[in-house]
Amino acid sequence: MKLLRAFGSLLTGGACVAAWLSLAGKFVPALDVLASFLPLFGVATLLGLLLAQWRPGAAIAAALLALAPVAIGVAPEWLREIPTAPAGAPQVHVLTHNVWTQNDDPAETAQAIIDASPDVAILQEVNGNFRPMLAALGQHFPYATKCPGRCSFIIFSRWPIVDSDYSLKARNGRKIGPALLWARIAPSTGDTFMVATLHYPRPTSGDQAVRRRAAAQALARIDREDLIVAGDMNLTPWAAAMREQDRAFAPLTRMTRSPSWPRAIPVLPIDHLYAGPDWGLVSSRQLPGTGSDHRPILVTLARR
Repeated sequence: MKLLRAFGSLLTGGACVAAWLSLAGKFVPALDVLASFLPLFGVATLLGLLLAQWRPGAAIAAALLALAPVAIGVAPEWLREIPTAPAGAPQVHVLTHNVWTQNDDPAETAQAIIDASPDVAILQEVNGNFRPMLAALGQHFPYATKCPGRCSFIIFSRWPIVDSDYSLKARNGRKIGPALLWARIAPSTGDTFMVATLHYPRPTSGDQAVRRRAAAQALARIDREDLIVAGDMNLTPWAAAMREQDRAFAPLTRMTRSPSWPRAIPVLPIDHLYAGPDWGLVSSRQLPGTGSDHRPILVTLARR
């Protein structure tokens, strides 16, 4: 029993220290990795206190001390405003999914995408086990971007794709920014709109910040009113890097906060979708897991 109580005390103390350190990610990028697990530190604190069996006064003080940084980090995400769509407006259903290069059941993943019936499916990591399924998806989606060689992105659409490329184009037509896949889609009613996808490395990689900032700089040079950007961003909403990106991507708004990783018990919201001022949110939800290590995210938007 003493050993269990000692473990509980260590768990409480460690979670408390980690939670406070995670808030320093804005100033020390290496600590921002901890922010991804901020809500879990709160859970670990409560579990530790349960095991430690401290006196009520000490337990309450420790809980407040440990949960304060969790509230400071997480509350802004739940308080931020996400524009909503007007009732009755025509809807667009967009699915974003990292299908994983090591997908252990590609056919199941492909069927789940088909069953979700999105208007647009934006996929990452299609250059692995999932690649043979692209032909099957092509039978259900009449339009798709080209996927030359070992491309890792593809966009499927039930509406015509009138233009696409692997680099953004400035207003003068010049290619700019890092490599990312985009497509301009012409729905059956209403104006065309643009979708794009990207995939950042893990936050432990120094290259992630470089890619994030390069993407933001390129996006700032194009018309973004009808733009939708989605992908595996390997960032959680309470990370300083995500808050930086939210500001840099403005006037785009991040419409997502649903946990998508890992597949078995999703706890980290790392797959996201941003939309320009033309769009309002109808719904955003996580779909059941399949052979990928990520869960698909289905977002329904409508013109404002």
